[in-house]
Amino acid sequence: MDWITSLKSRYINFPFALFIILLIGFIDYLTGEEFAFSFFYLLPIAALSISPKTSVSAIVFCSVLASIEWFISEYLTREYTMLFFPIWNAGVRLIFFVSIGLLLYYLKANEKQLTSLNTHLKAINNEKNKFIGIAAHDIKGPLGIIYSFSDILIEGYKEELNTEVIEIVEIIKKTSNDSITVVRNLLDVSKIEAGKLVLNYKNQDYIPFINNQVHINQILAKNKDIEIKLEAPTDPLMVDFDEHYFSEVIGNLLSNAIKYSNRNTVITVKVTLPNTNELLTEVVDNGIGISEAEQQNLFKYFQKTSSRPTEGEESTGLGLAISKQIINLHQGHIGVKSSRNQGSTFFFSIPLKRPSS
Repeated sequence: MDWITSLKSRYINFPFALFIILLIGFIDYLTGEEFAFSFFYLLPIAALSISPKTSVSAIVFCSVLASIEWFISEYLTREYTMLFFPIWNAGVRLIFFVSIGLLLYYLKANEKQLTSLNTHLKAINNEKNKFIGIAAHDIKGPLGIIYSFSDILIEGYKEELNTEVIEIVEIIKKTSNDSITVVRNLLDVSKIEAGKLVLNYKNQDYIPFINNQVHINQILAKNKDIEIKLEAPTDPLMVDFDEHYFSEVIGNLLSNAIKYSNRNTVITVKVTLPNTNELLTEVVDNGIGISEAEQQNLFKYFQKTSSRPTEGEESTGLGLAISKQIINLHQGHIGVKSSRNQGSTFFFSIPLKRPSS
């Protein structure tokens, strides 16, 4: 269909199409049997069919004219035993010209309608992202206050409150913290969808950064008696990356590894250099694993697998999708290797140096 694309960039109007068809008919008559111009009749019809403001009647008229000219050219330059044959040929060509012309015409109309719908959907999607961003931002503040106050009640008034009240406040604290995570994810999604997630690159040593992330998540892992080990070079490893969003990626991967691992197991974070220009980070667990069929959709929004957290932890289905977008913005790659009941290895790689834009 390359020739159609080429024609589409060179729109012609009805009078010009008629002129081209008449010219082709004249050349076809002059050349006779020596050079057949059969295919060339279709070109102005096809170009007219995909031109703006073309009518069906114009396409049909040009098809009829082309068929008549083809008939005249053949009848006058070739020998026929019966008049039926050139008439039959002209009829077949007429059907062919009209069919191709109308097909292109309605394809163009459908394309125009789809373009209009896409524009409308894009506008609606932008409004949705704007609404989500505003709503999530407004909700995040009160949730943070609830979390802070519940933490103050637990830490400052533990001796004065009875056990039942402390348990209720702890539930409030955990629920508000989970809700803040969801809101933070929604804010990230709205930024990504609106194309407003901007990376603040900084060239820094990756080793202290990953050490700190392991330390933070080790505190969370203690609740399940899980140990997080780090295998990384001891020498400085200078990398261009956004520390804030990279913390989110590491946090998502380690959080999932903790959720889907059993008690008293080990999670290993490996940092290596596959080549001189690439950083590879792997999070290896010994958890329940993910089936191969479900891995294909794992990095899409709101996707959850049949695997369930080992102790009923909550999952929004947003973390991995957000992580993928962040790694993509770093010009990197993220993936997973896993089998049922054999653990999972989530990994991502990025260039050591920020790619030139």
